Amino acid sequence: MNKKLWNVFISVWCLIAALLPLSATYYTINIPLQDYPQEEFKKHTRPINTFQMTKQVMKTYFYQPVSYGVYGLYNGILSSVNNVGFLSFPRSTQRPDFTIVVTQQIHPVMLRTNTISHWVLDSALDAAFYLVKQHKDPETKIIYWKTQQLNIPNDRVVPIHSIIILAKPEDVYIPLGITPTDALPNLVLPTIYIKRSLDPLKQALFILNIKQFFAPVQRLTKQNPLSYATHMTS
Repeated sequence: MNKKLWNVFISVWCLIAALLPLSATYYTINIPLQDYPQEEFKKHTRPINTFQMTKQVMKTYFYQPVSYGVYGLYNGILSSVNNVGFLSFPRSTQRPDFTIVVTQQIHPVMLRTNTISHWVLDSALDAAFYLVKQHKDPETKIIYWKTQQLNIPNDRVVPIHSIIILAKPEDVYIPLGITPTDALPNLVLPTIYIKRSLDPLKQALFILNIKQFFAPVQRLTKQNPLSYATHMTS
């Protein structure tokens, strides 16, 4: 999708979500996921290969975005990418800053039966930590996200209220730096890019081992005279 059109889409999404007649319980945190841009084709003349053209047409026709195979965890909620390419969770905090953890394997430390105290990384070598925090420029009044990479804790404990992306760090690209945003209660974090090397089947199998610890996200649709409102509940 054209970058300019994508930014317009994000802005419209935030505006519509903010205008819906929902209580604060239904505010959301949304992470746009896109496929990692492939490198451009080399600019030189190539001979026409009919067989290769057929393969390319079939690949285009059956193309499935790799980002649709991504799962995320946040505050007791297990979520997958929705039909507009967002990983969404009910918002449970007023603070506009989030730790994002990218890892393929985690395990719970139990407080008591069926109650998790916290999550621990299986390996510190197979994880990446990021801080995404909202700021406001005092002069221009522009609101923006600032993304920076963090050191992995020595004890490998995942901080409470972290957003966990279940994937190998090398399969995920999170741009560092500044991303402009809007001051709306339905937060849209900076876009995360997913590479074709991601193995969605392996992630789905891992989900089967931990899904009993999470409440499913339910989307309830309410029809109003002039619109539809979607409530996200756990």
